[in-house]
Amino acid sequence: MAELIDIITESVILSVIIFGAVFVEHWIYRRVQKTEDSSARKKIILLIKEDLTRKMRFITESVKYKDYKPFFTNVWDSVIISGKQTLLPFEMIKNLEHTYSWMKYYNTELKEQGQRNEQTLIELLSEIKNTTELSVDMIK
Repeated sequence: MAELIDIITESVILSVIIFGAVFVEHWIYRRVQKTEDSSARKKIILLIKEDLTRKMRFITESVKYKDYKPFFTNVWDSVIISGKQTLLPFEMIKNLEHTYSWMKYYNTELKEQGQRNEQTLIELLSEIKNTTELSVDMIK
């Protein structure tokens, strides 16, 4: 009977040790994952903010020199393809998607009409500038 109690006690102690080790390992993994996600989030936001700032200069120069060229949306496309947009708040994703969609729409209009309808391009660039400013403000 004493041996049975010793076996049960040792089994319980071993179970507690194993459970504790698994719990600590899982806790450490979650903590490391949160740190990595936070770092990735900060880098993505910085990358997007810099891209939108460049887009604002691009818009200003396009209107100033009447040199209408397409936008490159590869920064946002790479965020989407990598699946990292899930690290951002939903409202920010929605806002950024709206902004980059306007850029893609402008690219389509530029491709279809060329520079024939300059007024339409200027209006689109104005709308893109407004949405880009909103996005930059949201990122801050």
